[in-house]
Amino acid sequence: MRLGWIGLIIGLGAMAVGGQALYEARVAGERKDIAYDRLVREMPAFGWYRVNGASYSLIDAVTLRGVTGATLPDVYVRVHPAGTPGGGEAPAKLLVHIEDQALADRMAATLARLAEEPYPVAGDETLEVEHPIEGMIESLLTIDRTDQKGVRGALGARLADDYLIIAQGRKPDGTGRGLSILLAGLALAAVSAFALLRRRAAPEIEGTC
Repeated sequence: MRLGWIGLIIGLGAMAVGGQALYEARVAGERKDIAYDRLVREMPAFGWYRVNGASYSLIDAVTLRGVTGATLPDVYVRVHPAGTPGGGEAPAKLLVHIEDQALADRMAATLARLAEEPYPVAGDETLEVEHPIEGMIESLLTIDRTDQKGVRGALGARLADDYLIIAQGRKPDGTGRGLSILLAGLALAAVSAFALLRRRAAPEIEGTC
């Protein structure tokens, strides 16, 4: 019974993920240019955007550690609007999410030095470089809520209560991938549901013999 329920839950979850990926591929298949002010005002649930009027620099990065203490490949960076210097204390309404283990290790080491010495990045101008923002909005199905607890703990008041995350460089998946996940989830959910129904009916059949 337990395995049947687990299969059903996994199947339904895969259907949700596949359906979302398929929907994004069809509806958000084209990149849109959007002003930063409009983006954080409208707070879209999903989409592929190039953000104008804002940028990020790695000096505002946050890294995370896993349960083993190893640095995770996820780097989150606060975005600041044009004309506002990075490293400020104003609550960020937008974060950029970069998945890069080498960058995460480098930033973790830099942040550790920052905790000991206020200005260890002198001479490392790459941390101050302004980067453009382009990628996919992380939706309720793709956002990592465990990561967000760590980010919230690291940024505190420097992160707004309501904010968006853009997965830097990510583009919509093709419709083929979303459809494959959707169909696989549907098949697993159907098989699991059938198994559960058979197990529930088995005692009744045995009792009539």
